[in-house]
Amino acid sequence: MTMGRSSFVGALLCMGVSLSGAAIAQNAAPADAGSIARLDALFARWDRKDAPGCAVAVSRNGQAIATRAYGMADLEKRVPATPDSIYEAGSDSKQFTAAAILMLAREGKLSLDDDIRKYLPEIPAYSAPVTIRHMLHHTSGLRDWGSVAAVEGWPRNSRTASNDDVLEIAARQSELNFAPGTHYLYSNSNYNLAAIIVARVSGQSLADFTRDRIFTPLGMTHTSWRDDHGDVVPGRTGAYDWQEGIYRNDQVIEDAYGNGGLLTTVGDLVKWQAALDAGTFGAGFTEQMQTPTRLNDGTPIAYALALVNLDHHGQQEVSHSGSTGGYRAWMARYPKQKLAVSLLCNSGNADTPVLGRAVADIFLPAWKDKPYSPKGALPSGLYADGMNGFPVKFDSDEQGRLRADGKLMTPVGPGRWALREDIFAFSKIGPKTSLVRENREGEKIAYRKVEAVTTFDATPYVGKFCAVDANACLTFRQQGEALVYSGPRWSDQTLSPAYADVFTGEAMPDAGRITVKFQREANGAVTALRFGEGRAYDLLFRRAD
Repeated sequence: MTMGRSSFVGALLCMGVSLSGAAIAQNAAPADAGSIARLDALFARWDRKDAPGCAVAVSRNGQAIATRAYGMADLEKRVPATPDSIYEAGSDSKQFTAAAILMLAREGKLSLDDDIRKYLPEIPAYSAPVTIRHMLHHTSGLRDWGSVAAVEGWPRNSRTASNDDVLEIAARQSELNFAPGTHYLYSNSNYNLAAIIVARVSGQSLADFTRDRIFTPLGMTHTSWRDDHGDVVPGRTGAYDWQEGIYRNDQVIEDAYGNGGLLTTVGDLVKWQAALDAGTFGAGFTEQMQTPTRLNDGTPIAYALALVNLDHHGQQEVSHSGSTGGYRAWMARYPKQKLAVSLLCNSGNADTPVLGRAVADIFLPAWKDKPYSPKGALPSGLYADGMNGFPVKFDSDEQGRLRADGKLMTPVGPGRWALREDIFAFSKIGPKTSLVRENREGEKIAYRKVEAVTTFDATPYVGKFCAVDANACLTFRQQGEALVYSGPRWSDQTLSPAYADVFTGEAMPDAGRITVKFQREANGAVTALRFGEGRAYDLLFRRAD
């Protein structure tokens, strides 16, 4: 393990960008021994010679006060991790894509309120225009290309895909998940398409633009993009996932980038976060980056330009997480405290948001947890998401704790339970129970109670159905008392009945949960279905047999 400090002052002196509004960082004292000991204890499970691990940097006033590395950078070559080890930042990469778009907007070369078809004429003309702003805030309604590709038999990182492939998938989507600006839904397509816009407007690839305008001026000498996964990158770590008791290689083989793909170190991320705090890119730039948006109906959404505005134990937190292949990442700034955390890991079972916030808690003002004990009866039954129809089953375990699809929930207030960063709020528990899910970004999604189905006649569902917007056909057949289906590149998967004409299951290994909603004609015949996979809602399939 190595402890080091950032030399942000030197980086500022060699910058070729405007320093208007920037303040040279004040000296920050290194973290005390007690804080370092707590940091090491937090990462003790990663501090091994037979496991991947993490690198973390904590900075205050733009300077690193604690920089540590744990575990191995490369298991095959037995190379230990160091603070200079290069990891992939996953979706933390998005803020650099957003920054490039914002730079072009501030130069008058585009407007965030431009219809994306001005730069991407390949995208269909929907009933309402999708703007660049919609894309950057994930309110566009554009289906996630990885979800569509998974339906086609190619889940993320199962093949080499480029931004051209993303554009091709997006261009044949005749429908959106929802009307632009009416909802929030995270979709990687937004940022791959934004990368293409940067190239078409500036005449430079996103990789070249950010190198010239961000990385080189800030002295981020270890940072580049994985726009060609075959490139040799000295110092890059391996990427691993924990499967069936062993670590397996899970390196990224995609060339699509802008949504992810940033190769970097925690030291370079310190320089980036310091530049945002210092206003290095001009007056108002950081404020624009971290200003939340609103939906068409005025609902505030915490997601800004690839930065999420949250409250962490009473402190403002501006953060984002990342996950690609076996890489995990998390970055956060606490403006009032002038504190930032940069965390990069090369193990798929590293829960970086949880780890990162635990790191921050070592250096933030102390707080006390306020546990809540629920009173009265717990809710139960099956509820369907009002947007996509995905069902969630609520019940209690043998100890009387509430579960959602088997996952334990944490009571946080009267009728309110947390499942990671979502809050499920029940009211009038009993025969007329209502439910709203409050997501981390601030949107409230109403659920409706549905009658669970356990027995069914599979005959109406048997047959072949082909997609309108995807290169996929699905075949459904009866197997004993079960309904199974197969699709491109995967064999029979069992579907579980949820409620009337609706089934849930797995698309294929590692592709996540899916929902199949069969549609009937007036005479009762099943002639179509709507297929949903995470970030691609209601893909239409028509009966083809």
